[in-house]
Amino acid sequence: MAGDATGYDRPVSSLEPASRRLIRLVLVPACLFLAFAGGAFALAKLHLAKPGTPKAAGAVKLGDAHRGESVFTQHCAGCHGHGGTGGSGPRLAGTRLSDEAVKNQIDAGGGVMPANLVGGRDEEDVLAYLHTILNER
Repeated sequence: MAGDATGYDRPVSSLEPASRRLIRLVLVPACLFLAFAGGAFALAKLHLAKPGTPKAAGAVKLGDAHRGESVFTQHCAGCHGHGGTGGSGPRLAGTRLSDEAVKNQIDAGGGVMPANLVGGRDEEDVLAYLHTILNER
């Protein structure tokens, strides 16, 4: 029975050198983690699935600024603060953004801001109100 061809009599565990065990148990998983994490961060930074920003067609139509202030208070002030002074969303007052850029942001959304939060007449009114506060100092 000394020369059993099946090899069932060999030791179950083999002792390997400490350096090979270190490579196998620590370095290989660490390298794999860094490679996958780096790839994930690179893909996140590239925003491959991010849609393009739509462009406003022609001149931006402005509505009633007074009515826009109340619509802004209802829909936008929760993030942008009263009067656009900032909150969890960015400060709007005094930023000197163009009406077209603001309309594009409202239409497309971005970050945590949903697209088309206001539309139609409400959007025109909000744009008129924002036109008044964007150029304030």
